[in-house]
Amino acid sequence: MGAGEMTFGQEYRFATRALTVTRNLVPLKIAIGLLCLSIVVLGTLIQFHPLGPHGLWPRLIHGVLVASALVVGMCWVVLPWPRRRVAIAFVWWADISMVVGACTLSAPASRLGALAHMGLIGVFAAFLLGWRVLAVHCVFATVAIFGLMGWNVRLGEATWFGQYVYSAPALSSVVLLPIIIQVVVEGGRRSLKAISLAAHQDPLTGLLNRRGVQVALSSLLSGQRATRIVAVVLVDVDELKELNDRLGHDAGDESIRAVAAMLATTTRASDLTARMGGDEFMVVGFFDHADEATGLIERIGARRFGIGPHRASVSMGSAMRSTSVAGFDFESLRRAADEELRGAKIERRNGFHAVP
Repeated sequence: MGAGEMTFGQEYRFATRALTVTRNLVPLKIAIGLLCLSIVVLGTLIQFHPLGPHGLWPRLIHGVLVASALVVGMCWVVLPWPRRRVAIAFVWWADISMVVGACTLSAPASRLGALAHMGLIGVFAAFLLGWRVLAVHCVFATVAIFGLMGWNVRLGEATWFGQYVYSAPALSSVVLLPIIIQVVVEGGRRSLKAISLAAHQDPLTGLLNRRGVQVALSSLLSGQRATRIVAVVLVDVDELKELNDRLGHDAGDESIRAVAAMLATTTRASDLTARMGGDEFMVVGFFDHADEATGLIERIGARRFGIGPHRASVSMGSAMRSTSVAGFDFESLRRAADEELRGAKIERRNGFHAVP
């Protein structure tokens, strides 16, 4: 894979970083949560509608699905931005819940009408998760629509042609609209990617570069209103020069990429992970509680040995501080982490300490 190409996981992180830098990540997260909560309102009302679920089991199943939408919606509002695999699980939950919920309704029009809400799920997949997840969603939605139409015919409640006025809008909003959005978004994403890769991304690792993390930090720090715990972790690859001298620069590059991959899989999608140059990396996270910040530091520390094919190790320095501290300054926090890192390298220890 070339330096300019991205895996689907890297594309998700790219989109997340773009939303973070433009200060749209939190508003989007809350908007998704509110959409889930709106399903709770709609689902509650349909329980009392003549075309809603009839009978104990349909009402019970439908009620459980509505309750799950309440839980998921609150998670979107309260919890941090999810990792990609959690976002994919959200799409699966939403798709399956919509189809099962539609099956509990009592009329062809309400069943097919309920599936129209799956268009929102397709738009989410198109914007953030890439064409493969969207393709699975579209296939599943198409099968669900035609499956419900066939079920309605089998029950003698409708004809194939008679359902056209409901199925055509459902197919347009659930399948065609997300595909069109995906095509448009993909074109814009490639253009933005080319610009961003050149200016803000390290070509060797796919992480942010020094300029990229500075831009992201400037946006995040200026937009912080609530009190947060800020954690900084600095990481240096041990004896990289010796590895380059012994095995060549390709081996050194492999170790740098391996450390970058370790950091990418250890941190959250909302954390800022950057290669600052040479063998130095930096991770910055914003947390609601100190134990969450400590958890990030401990997760990285637990994986600092035996990294990649050349079994590289890293030295670490870390610091964390509340933004409510008088005179909070990110640069002083970074310097505190740098002092820890220098001490670890001087003592030839791979230890780490959190500065309160």
